Amino acid sequence: MNNVILSVVVPVYNEEGNIESLYKDIVQVLDTFFAGEGNPSSRYEIIMVNDGSTDRTTQILSTLPGIVNVRLERNYGQTAAMDCGFHLAQGKYIAALDGDGQNDPADIPAMLEYLEKNNYDVVSGWRKNRQDKTYRKIMTLGAYCLRQLLLHDGIHDSGCTLKIYRRECFDHIHLTSGQHRLIPAVLKKHGYWIGEYPVNHKARRTGESKYQFNRVFQGFSDTVKLSFYTPGQKKDTTDTTVYTIAEVIRQ
Repeated sequence: MNNVILSVVVPVYNEEGNIESLYKDIVQVLDTFFAGEGNPSSRYEIIMVNDGSTDRTTQILSTLPGIVNVRLERNYGQTAAMDCGFHLAQGKYIAALDGDGQNDPADIPAMLEYLEKNNYDVVSGWRKNRQDKTYRKIMTLGAYCLRQLLLHDGIHDSGCTLKIYRRECFDHIHLTSGQHRLIPAVLKKHGYWIGEYPVNHKARRTGESKYQFNRVFQGFSDTVKLSFYTPGQKKDTTDTTVYTIAEVIRQ
């Protein structure tokens, strides 16, 4: 019998210095949150999707007890890693977090309660006090203005990975390339109710950001493309994110 209430999905790429401490933070928060549920660890699962890491991330993930350790065949990108985790999730709800430790797992309980209280299908994190370089904040503002012009998603910070979803949001949806930045707009087009919640944003502990300036142009292209998308239309199979799962181990 499946007793899982919450699936936490974490896409990971070359985060050897951050992943173990993030794992411990998630466990501490969720063990406390589910403390009245008998065996707390049976009420949640942590799905770590290793997106072709080339550092010690793979070895570190193999030592973390109780996780669903997913290894993709190669580096496919964050959209593929998230889509993979979402479709492996068994919980009633899905929480998504970045693997760099900048999203705070402590925000998850309040976001879950906010989702239920307001009967949302998705609650998107809003990094109001973002701990990033100025140019990234400017890019985020530009992306927000473009989304409101073309997509009208009503979300300040769509690029924040920290979000809570009802699992059924992804029953019939697979994300295509680049859509991890636009998930609220994708789901809104499918008729789901979207909310937003201010969240903590921590400075990166170690390692380097995977953000590259060419993503600005890719994000612009993805936004324009999505503005023409209508649910139910024939899919362009050349634009579908395709990935190969090399291994799934429930540790």
